[in-house]
Amino acid sequence: MNLGKNKLNLTEEEKTKRIIRWIRYADKRLRRKYRILQYQDSIGMCIALGSAFGMILLGTSYILGWISAWICIFGNAIFASLLHEMEHDLIHNLYYKKSPKIQNFLFWIVWLFRLNVVNSWFRKEIHLLHHKVSGNKEDVEERFIGNGMPFGWRRILTMVDPVMALAIQGPKIARDSAENLKKIQAPHRIGIIREVYLLLWYSFLALSLFSFLVWLFNLPFEERGWIKEYHEFLNIAAIVYMIPSWIRQTAIQVVSSNMHYYGDIGNLYRQTQVLDSWIILPLHLFCFNFGSTHGIHHFVVNQPFYIRQAVSPFVKPALRKYGIRFNDFRSMFSSNGFVEELRAPREPVLNS
Repeated sequence: MNLGKNKLNLTEEEKTKRIIRWIRYADKRLRRKYRILQYQDSIGMCIALGSAFGMILLGTSYILGWISAWICIFGNAIFASLLHEMEHDLIHNLYYKKSPKIQNFLFWIVWLFRLNVVNSWFRKEIHLLHHKVSGNKEDVEERFIGNGMPFGWRRILTMVDPVMALAIQGPKIARDSAENLKKIQAPHRIGIIREVYLLLWYSFLALSLFSFLVWLFNLPFEERGWIKEYHEFLNIAAIVYMIPSWIRQTAIQVVSSNMHYYGDIGNLYRQTQVLDSWIILPLHLFCFNFGSTHGIHHFVVNQPFYIRQAVSPFVKPALRKYGIRFNDFRSMFSSNGFVEELRAPREPVLNS
């Protein structure tokens, strides 16, 4: 399939159709070349269980003193990013669509190893809503991570801390998307599992800050008894589980909230940009190259994440050809607006 000669007079709807055709062509070609891709359910199960086992293995290795804290933290953050991609694929019903029990089993796996996020069943509903209303005030998922907010300390806190996000954005989002939130059937809470995680996380942050101040000002204080034991437990839990979870979540929230446009988004064509600058590479390490490929997902939602990654070198030239923006950092300082002077990007003139 050839991209053909560029047409300067294509509408955004026509460009969207051509991009979708190109993505589907690249997908079909890849699947035809690698027959193993037909075993999609089994591949998904292996990725989910393998990533969970990888986190357990690295955590155990750190506790036994076989690896350093940094190897454990960064390794588990990468494994957690794979679990996030698995959750996203499950939300779009890409594995075991005829076996709800197995899907629920996988939902439990991907959530229990990433407890700093809402449960997978609730996220499924707000994520599917995101695809319907992306870039508008009803987009609960993206607005809860800072999309559409002016750049500043409030947005930074929203991107890096879930409790601050709820405090800063919660009331306004609840008003703007009240009708959509009423339709959600999945429970926002499942017992007190996430609350226990947050208690441990903020206890770790508080005790770590206190210890730092004691050291900084040379204060006459020494941890003893149950406080010392609790702090030691928190340190281990943080290295094995909580810090990797925070790194992964922060990486994807910074990237996602900045690659989606907000306001005056009337069609699929304007929903996302491509962030593949070298500046984003440290974040991409812990969110599986999200900014570089997530725009492809908005055009074609029924691709597993690993196929989307594989076809991206073939698809991105088509995205660029038909005017999808790349590394539009200016939008980050205009509340993710689709800035007026960029709405008709200069398209390259290609040879026939």
